[in-house]
Amino acid sequence: MKTLTIYIAFLFASTLLFLNRYSDLYINNSITHFILLIIASITLILILGQVFGKLKTVKSRLLTVLIVVFVCFIQSFLTWGGDWKTQTILYRNLTNDNNTIEFQMRGDRFSFGYKKRVINRLKLFPGFDWTTDIDTNKINHKQWKKLNLYVNEMKFASN
Repeated sequence: MKTLTIYIAFLFASTLLFLNRYSDLYINNSITHFILLIIASITLILILGQVFGKLKTVKSRLLTVLIVVFVCFIQSFLTWGGDWKTQTILYRNLTNDNNTIEFQMRGDRFSFGYKKRVINRLKLFPGFDWTTDIDTNKINHKQWKKLNLYVNEMKFASN
């Protein structure tokens, strides 16, 4: 039962991370992303330790978990570019309130300035969105209500 739980946790966490990386699924919370990375890494190491007959003592497992958490933290710190933050909700879908077109910005960690994008954001559940790039000139205005709601998640000073 314990082994099955480890396999399920690895499958769940790694699938979400792969979908975040290689599809339009977006994990919009850096803490959630970090926790999934730690779960996937630790369960992979435990599975490999079981396959190769290593990590038999509690002390070796605990030390391995601490090392994996430290390495994941360093990796996340060095590669994380920042979360996309909504500045303005441009449109809201008339049939689905969880579907919006938003202007978002992200501050780059090691360079000056911001990246910008306009996306179609479908909120799946807390922490997870389905985002696609969209051209606002080509949308069907019969399906969208124009909002121009200034959200300012980047917390810029307003005049």
